[in-house]
Order: sequence, then C-alpha cells, then structure tokens
Amino acid sequence: MRKKKWFTLCFCLFVVFVSFHFWDDGDDGKFVRWGDSVHSVDTAVLKRNNIQYKIENGKVYIPEKSFDKAIWCCS
Repeated sequence: MRKKKWFTLCFCLFVVFVSFHFWDDGDDGKFVRWGDSVHSVDTAVLKRNNIQYKIENGKVYIPEKSFDKAIWCCS
C-alpha cells in the first residue's frame, strides 16, 4: 500500500512540473528588433521555427523570449 501512495505522489508531481513547463507561451509582450530591414530577414525561417514576428515601419520584431532561439536557428 505504501508503494502505491509514493507512486501516486511522484506521478502527480511529475504531471504538475510538465504542465508548468508547457504553460509558458513565450510571449511577454516585449518585442526586439531582428535584422536591419524586412528585406534582410527571411521571415519564412522564422515561421518554420514557430517564432512569432511582427513588421513595423519596414523592420522585423520578434518576442524577447524568442531571441536566443532565433539566434540558434535563423542566423
């Protein structure tokens, strides 16, 4: 009986940690400039790697939390 309680407790903690890991959507509202202009940034690569972006005044902006991911995959 004691093993079942420990297993249940560990399983519940595991579910909680996994839920918190996937809870963060990666968008905190702060965007940083990525590249010099729209013409120098390949937005298809950003889309392919699920990095949100927005274009304002001919410049591409990505979420601050996605900056490291963009450097890793898109530079």
